[in-house]
Amino acid sequence: MAETANAIVTASLRLIGVIEAGESMSGSEGADGLIALNDMLDEWNNQNLMQTNRIQLTQTLSASDGSYTFGSGGDNSTRPQWIDKAFIRTSSNIDYPIRIIGNDEYSKLSFKTTTSDYPFNLYYRAEYPLGVVELYPVPSTTNTLVLEIPAQFASISTLATSVDLAPGYIKCLKYALAIELAPDYGKEASPTVQRVAAKSMAWIKRVNRQDKKRMANPAGWAVNGRSSGWRGLSG
Repeated sequence: MAETANAIVTASLRLIGVIEAGESMSGSEGADGLIALNDMLDEWNNQNLMQTNRIQLTQTLSASDGSYTFGSGGDNSTRPQWIDKAFIRTSSNIDYPIRIIGNDEYSKLSFKTTTSDYPFNLYYRAEYPLGVVELYPVPSTTNTLVLEIPAQFASISTLATSVDLAPGYIKCLKYALAIELAPDYGKEASPTVQRVAAKSMAWIKRVNRQDKKRMANPAGWAVNGRSSGWRGLSG
């Protein structure tokens, strides 16, 4: 369902009584509402269950290079907020899953320059503006790294911009934005507005939860590869 940002902000202001039915908002009210709307969408980008889907991000690997930057000016122009799953895809379209590890596990690796045909561990350092992917072991062959990452809500440029989101999102935006805007006008959203906002967000998260199952790593995988069954490691 698509509506303009103008319609969303206008509806939010009506819900808290800043403007009446049929009344248009002022230029300053619209400008402030657009900023608040973008701030809220940006905040939703940090919430796993507010994301409707995952996209695949690909990065060509270079032999003997285990570190890649993601973001504007990096090896890849897209910076993941986080990484859900990852795998190596060969030229024969064979996929080898990669285990995603945290900073503690990666820090304990003694020989980070160890090489292998197929890395089986990935550590993502979500720095800004460039996130960094560290692969272990370092790839010794040229393949493609495929990352499954959350789709991000795009910034809305103007009030005339059409906002087209999955079912339920537009209503949630209107009521949630009303709660966000209320303090700016010395108001408090009514219990009904708060209840509808919470209910609509809960339904969105309930639907999105169906696509958020964590990848079960094969039994026996270990950071150092000793129990993984992988072969061909070299110094």
